[in-house]
Amino acid sequence: MYRLKKYVSNKPSAVLVDGLIYMAADNGITTCLEANSGKQVWQERLRGRISASPIAAEGRVYFFSQEGKTTVIQAGRTYQPLAKNQLDDGFMASPAVTGKALILRTKTRLLRVEQ
Repeated sequence: MYRLKKYVSNKPSAVLVDGLIYMAADNGITTCLEANSGKQVWQERLRGRISASPIAAEGRVYFFSQEGKTTVIQAGRTYQPLAKNQLDDGFMASPAVTGKALILRTKTRLLRVEQ
């Protein structure tokens, strides 16, 4: 058992991928931890405030800010950003995944994003 006291979120939940926990504090500090030990693997600051829980799909982790910025990283032991996108409206709600599509609710719209 371990306990974290710093950079822990009040709103967004964490997500577990392949034994690693990814979480974002409300102030945008993102942390990757080993699930078994609680040992910090990496920590990075994303710009913006985070209320939506991160999601994982196809080896990627997605973070969504209240200011409308989406940051996509490669799941793994090294912080590796893959993409950053900006929408006009911010995110307060956690997204959903259906098949290969993301369902995103911004402050004014409901979007389905897929390739």
